[in-house]
Amino acid sequence: MRRRWRSLVIRVVIATLIAWILATVPIPVPRIPMQTWVVFVQVPIVAFVLICYIGKLLVDTLFYDHHKS
Repeated sequence: MRRRWRSLVIRVVIATLIAWILATVPIPVPRIPMQTWVVFVQVPIVAFVLICYIGKLLVDTLFYDHHKS
């Protein structure tokens, strides 16, 4: 049981670090005005993906089938 929780914590920390790096990476100034939307949606998309991934990790940890052959 401890091993699964330790694995969960390690994966959440790694995912959070990756999300922090992706959210703080400076995007070069776009030359085409149509590409400026990327600057405004970068952090919300990274946060959404991080929350979904952590939720998946929790579901996989809590509802792991112990008797699976």
